[in-house]
Amino acid sequence: MSNATPQRYNNTAILLHWALAILIIGLLVMGYFMPDLPKTPLRKLIYNTHKSFGLIVFALVLFRIYWRLSSAVPEHVPGSPLQVKLAHYAHIFIYALILVVPGVGLLASSFNHGFNLFVFHWEPLFAVDKELAHAIMGWHGVTAYVLAGLLAVHVAAFAWHQFVQKDGLIRRIWFGVAQ
Repeated sequence: MSNATPQRYNNTAILLHWALAILIIGLLVMGYFMPDLPKTPLRKLIYNTHKSFGLIVFALVLFRIYWRLSSAVPEHVPGSPLQVKLAHYAHIFIYALILVVPGVGLLASSFNHGFNLFVFHWEPLFAVDKELAHAIMGWHGVTAYVLAGLLAVHVAAFAWHQFVQKDGLIRRIWFGVAQ
């Protein structure tokens, strides 16, 4: 096994990156429209699905952080020291928010209806306090919007690298062989 710095992320990191991207985008879109749904059994199903996939994202990002810390990663993309530092901190904030958003949602549910993992229901972990749950849920929404904004910056930085700089950044985090 070589100690050389890899040219791209390993397949596990790549799979986790894209799986989380798809799940998070789906959850953000779902979460944006959920509050306006009429109170029907379909709304309850959508909320249950949102919570279930939120818990899956929480678990996957914990594993992704473990994997990231225990695996070799490519060098930073060349850029100014400021760009490299901004990219580094942006990734840290993205990881943190991917933990905080579902964590806050889970906390809010722990003071209200409990939470579901698909068909398995857990009762509230704390005494029911709907006012507190509502206040905490407000923070769930705020942190989700901050995450969405930071992910938009992430995608814009990718587009700048890929289409303006033309440095082939996507090869680092896409399936296949590095060129």
